[in-house]
Amino acid sequence: MFLPVALFASALLLQQTPPAARGVTPPPATTAPAGAPAAAEPAPTALPPVNVAAAPAQPTQVCRTEAVTGSRFGRRVCRSTVQTAEEAAASREMLRRMQGARMPDS
Repeated sequence: MFLPVALFASALLLQQTPPAARGVTPPPATTAPAGAPAAAEPAPTALPPVNVAAAPAQPTQVCRTEAVTGSRFGRRVCRSTVQTAEEAAASREMLRRMQGARMPDS
């Protein structure tokens, strides 16, 4: 049962892979007869450079286990790094307001 599925998947992947990547050399180009004018090959088009720094970075997601009050078991919470930073800033601000004093920014 698994063998036909594997063969089908590998055949599908081979069709999507260009011949040069598989180690197969393409057939040689045909040459024009001596009396015929040579066909002009199109010039390769230059692609604009890609600025990697300009691409928006995907926020990474960090999962951790947080303690639950009244339980021995923790709860798994996953947040992005942006959300974690925002929650930490909000916690510092709330603590500053509750204490009535200015805490140093970090």
